[in-house]
Amino acid sequence: MRAGNSRWSALTLVGILAGAPTVHAEELHERIERVEQELRELREELRRRDERERGGAPAPAAAPAAETPAPATAEPGKTAEAGKRPGYREVLDRVKLGAYGSFRYEMQSLEDQRSTFTFRRFVLTTDANIAPRLRGYLELEFERFRKLELEKSIEPAEGGLRAEQTVEGTSDSEIALEQAWLQYDVEDWLKFRGGGVLVPVGRFNINHDDNRWDLPRRSLVDRGVPVLPVASAWDELGVGFLGNVPLGRRGMLDYQVYVVNGAALDFEFEQIAATRTPKRDKTVVEVELEPATGTFGSDVKDAKAFTGRLNLSPWLGHEIAASGYYGQYTPDFLGEETLWSAALDGRTGFGPLELEGQYVFTRFDGVGSVARQLARVARDQAAESADPDLETEVEFELTNLARTKQGYWLEGRYRFWPAFLSDTFLGRRFDNPQLIAVLRGEQVWLGDQIEEAEFAGGRLTVFETDDRYVNRITAGLAYRPVPLVVFQLAYEFTKTNSGKSLAGVTNYLPAGPGEDHSHGVLLGAAFGF
Repeated sequence: MRAGNSRWSALTLVGILAGAPTVHAEELHERIERVEQELRELREELRRRDERERGGAPAPAAAPAAETPAPATAEPGKTAEAGKRPGYREVLDRVKLGAYGSFRYEMQSLEDQRSTFTFRRFVLTTDANIAPRLRGYLELEFERFRKLELEKSIEPAEGGLRAEQTVEGTSDSEIALEQAWLQYDVEDWLKFRGGGVLVPVGRFNINHDDNRWDLPRRSLVDRGVPVLPVASAWDELGVGFLGNVPLGRRGMLDYQVYVVNGAALDFEFEQIAATRTPKRDKTVVEVELEPATGTFGSDVKDAKAFTGRLNLSPWLGHEIAASGYYGQYTPDFLGEETLWSAALDGRTGFGPLELEGQYVFTRFDGVGSVARQLARVARDQAAESADPDLETEVEFELTNLARTKQGYWLEGRYRFWPAFLSDTFLGRRFDNPQLIAVLRGEQVWLGDQIEEAEFAGGRLTVFETDDRYVNRITAGLAYRPVPLVVFQLAYEFTKTNSGKSLAGVTNYLPAGPGEDHSHGVLLGAAFGF
């Protein structure tokens, strides 16, 4: 496979993962999660104590003077605390509502790319402690979304009835269910989880919240190209187990394994209508087939996929993990072709310097066979109607498919805070504000990417592939007044094969023919609560 221009060694990722102890940026987040778990366990212990008291069981020995006597109006069998506690407090103690979101301003050097503000996403989260050892979780995403309107009406009309339906919405909008699962904790090392779960391939997909990152654009490997079979945030419907096992006093080993419906080629329809004079008006229906998240209903294939991740943390703030995925990606009518993906990721640090990275390799088997099967089923790639007043054309196309995809990102961060800023608006009334200098290098290589596939009469007539690459380097500066809020400034340079278009290998740059590189400046902000 051709590697393109000068190649940054992805093996560097492996070499940086065995560093000395440090206080990592995500260490605070991990500590908060552990404290929250301890608080949940403490609340449960208090609930069991209250139940024992209401049932007449003797309360554990305690200092009687510290207790408040029950009021005379309290119902029989209820303690003073139970009588005072409103019902909604019980719900608030068990259910945690949260959200994260982000927006940015972007300028690109591409001719057709306008400077623009983008509302990236807003995600609502609900984390419910349903009962002891039972937990439910939900994430609902609104991406580039502002409104959706649906109008329907039916009324009498001359000679019959008149029915109207109108759908209005904002361009490029999406409402998506990112996660929705139930978890049953058997033990700390064995927890059952079922529902819509994040596929644990690589570290970014399972840690993709915008406010956790210091750059305003997601990585190429996970989103921009992507190398993952489905762009992050990739979720699937299935069941599995996860857990963590302490290693000594400071280490931790955690795992996730699932069986899921799995990624599959999905259809995306685009209809284009055009008026033409003196020719007939024309309607073109483009049917694109590309890998997408598997169905949350009836599976389109008689097969399931398997995925898992094993993560070793010798001490807090240092990790190295391996993960993988295997399953059929074709609907049964297009054959039984499989894909597999493997990833290595980790993080470490030295004082204020942090290093984090990820490498992913994905292989789609039988890409040529899929094209031939599509030709056999669809018969003709383009079909035209015989309507004398309207020309209708239907086209089929395979997109985002390559025999192999591989790539990595490696991000270095340096945290600092000049003392003189503490008395300015940047530091006043904030406990621990930070500035973070960020540098991210990333590369992706696509082997035998489908460039053109044509068929007629049920036979594949043209099948052309090409080897492509994308390099991107990003330098940025982030300001965090508090850990869950970040303001971002970044410059990025993106490059692909000389003379080729970036539009052919990325899903976010509208490059024209021959535009093989781009300079971009981004200003962003992300928040969570």
